[in-house]
Amino acid sequence: MAVIKKITTLLIAVLLVSLLVVGCGSNQAQKSTEKTETAEKKVENKEITLGYVQWASAEASTYLMQEVLERAGYDVKLMTVQAGAMYQGVAKGDIDAMVCAWLPKTHKSYWEEYGDKLVDLGDNYKGAKIGLVVPKYVEIDSISQLKNNADKFNKRIVGIDPGAGIMQVTNNTAMGKYGLSDWKLVGSSGAAMTAKLKQAINQKEPVVVTGWTPHWKWFPFDLKFLKDPKGVYGKPDSIKTLGRPGIKEDYSKATKILQKYKLNNQQLGQLIKMAKDAKELEKAAAKYVDQNKELVNQWLPQDKQLN
Repeated sequence: MAVIKKITTLLIAVLLVSLLVVGCGSNQAQKSTEKTETAEKKVENKEITLGYVQWASAEASTYLMQEVLERAGYDVKLMTVQAGAMYQGVAKGDIDAMVCAWLPKTHKSYWEEYGDKLVDLGDNYKGAKIGLVVPKYVEIDSISQLKNNADKFNKRIVGIDPGAGIMQVTNNTAMGKYGLSDWKLVGSSGAAMTAKLKQAINQKEPVVVTGWTPHWKWFPFDLKFLKDPKGVYGKPDSIKTLGRPGIKEDYSKATKILQKYKLNNQQLGQLIKMAKDAKELEKAAAKYVDQNKELVNQWLPQDKQLN
């Protein structure tokens, strides 16, 4: 009887352990299933918002990325904002990504405010330059010469939207360091700036504008950067792709496309010119993709390659 009792007790213990193991296994399996379902739900999220400012290069690049992501199966919404609102929107998660962050110099103030909340997805263009630009027929070659030629320019620098990084550098630093404190920096828009530039060139009048590369205005007009001996505008920037917090987890495949997106000077120049010549930016982006499938396929996953 004692032996039978011991065997019975042992069998009960084994049974309890087995049930415990099965229960744990079931819980682990359930947790694993829940994780898989969660991951699948994140992968299935196909709606992405891209923010941009209405600068020539930013518009062209953003519409291109919209076209590329849509061909990869995403539903892309574009949001037009001012520079500061663009950084704030991405940092807060209202905007998923942007492909037009000029760093480390031009957008330095925005990076200092929001950088710790942004996900750096890499450079998409290198060698972006800002400064003061004049037509080549203008006889001065340096910003330091503007002060003694104030009357020729009516003490006016034609700018773009006031929130742009180049406007902040010009207003807060350049004008003071070069003795132009009594000059007026005229805020407008990229389109208004190029219209004023074109008008002055047609009449062969002196004009100085806030300028940058890449931009389409370098194609039709003979322009030059004024030398910057004080180094106010710094070395050329990179144009970066930045994402919101959690973008890699929520958009794992789209993030890889954004990270691989890169253009050289010739490629971006062609894109900007096509966007300028087109009546609709969507059509320009689609045409660019169709004409540059080999390039675009470098950004896309294998199952989304273009034929």
